[in-house]
Amino acid sequence: MSGIFSKLGSLAGPAAVIAAGSMGAGSVATLILAGAWFRYELLWVIPLTLPLFVAAVDSSSRIGSVNRGQGMLSIVRQHIHPGVAWLLLAVNVPVHMLVGMSQLSVMTSAFLSLLGLEPQTVDGVREGIPGIEIVTSIVLAALVAWLVLSRGYQRMQTVMTGLMVAMFVCFLLIALRSFSELGDILQGFVPGVPDDLPAPGHNTVRISTATIIAMVGSTIAPGSLLTIPYLSSDATRGDPELGRNLRRFIVNLGIIFGAYSIFILVAGGFALYALTNHAEIETVGEAGQVLTLALPHSLGFLGPLLFTMGLFIAAMTTLVICVQLVIYLSLDMFRKPWSFTRDNPLFGRLVMAVTLLVGVLAPVWDFPAMLKVVLMMGANVFVVPLVIFTLIYLLNRRAVMGEHTAGAPRNLLLGVCLIMAVALAVNQFPNYLSMVLK
Repeated sequence: MSGIFSKLGSLAGPAAVIAAGSMGAGSVATLILAGAWFRYELLWVIPLTLPLFVAAVDSSSRIGSVNRGQGMLSIVRQHIHPGVAWLLLAVNVPVHMLVGMSQLSVMTSAFLSLLGLEPQTVDGVREGIPGIEIVTSIVLAALVAWLVLSRGYQRMQTVMTGLMVAMFVCFLLIALRSFSELGDILQGFVPGVPDDLPAPGHNTVRISTATIIAMVGSTIAPGSLLTIPYLSSDATRGDPELGRNLRRFIVNLGIIFGAYSIFILVAGGFALYALTNHAEIETVGEAGQVLTLALPHSLGFLGPLLFTMGLFIAAMTTLVICVQLVIYLSLDMFRKPWSFTRDNPLFGRLVMAVTLLVGVLAPVWDFPAMLKVVLMMGANVFVVPLVIFTLIYLLNRRAVMGEHTAGAPRNLLLGVCLIMAVALAVNQFPNYLSMVLK
């Protein structure tokens, strides 16, 4: 047993934190709905984006490791232009406030679902008791802030890891039970764009390209790329161990997160696509049916409960990362101490203020909780090109990276990542605009 914990400990660090955040409610919701709506036809998106994800996050981490004690926006301000730093702040703070709102909406929806109080959707209109949602959202936000500030978050990570492992095992069980459809699953790794899917009774259409955008957005997210330099800067002791960090990113993001993503999408395709109303699934309670097939028939009723609890914890993790990113960027831009330490009380006060603000605003946004997550993961796509372009520029500046400037393979991967991000953003803009204005 101690050997297992020792091996897990060897993977710990910024890579593990980003992997845990990437396994949050955004990925779960996006992949579950992709499977429910389009079965296995979008599996190919996962292995296509993983190498780009690893290269982008590791590249961003290198900037923080090499420039220990300097914030990302300070580096941008010094080596590119103050206007670019302000632009990154102006774009990412509101986007990640909205992402945080979407995560808290999932937490609220999951919590109310456990109590049997989740608002129902009738003819496309949500019905429920708004007062309960508002109070629950604020109370949960206060709880998250308290957990972080009381240093209970580290203890909570142990419980969170256990639940995430339990979800991983459940999705693996579903994947194993789906071997009867192995041919269809393998076919899903062949690139192709399925037809859009009408959702009867909802007066809407599940757009396949929008789902692809959401999958990419939940993987190559600006939150990961902008948070990791701060985490790596704090974690670096002595000379940066860039090779070891890369290996950890490959294991945590390329292998563990990659397998996790495949299992989730397969679970959604196997358990939910066969339902007659699969195109209408959009709530936590409906998606919770996915775990029913992972358990013996007599225990099937526990499936939705386990899924809802796991999704709650995953959303909490991502919410904390979003709040921290907003604070990191804001303090760094205004030249304030940004390290999350006991001797920096300003960081703690901002954690409380930002988290409670998210709690107050989240219920005002009238979308089903899981659709909020998918919508904001898609919004990430419009921010990613700017962030990746910034990374490429900094990584090739000797004044920033010294002897660790990017080589040809890294530049090639980041260039592909940038081209893909720009192409997806341009392709998605009309659909995304109509979705937001609807």
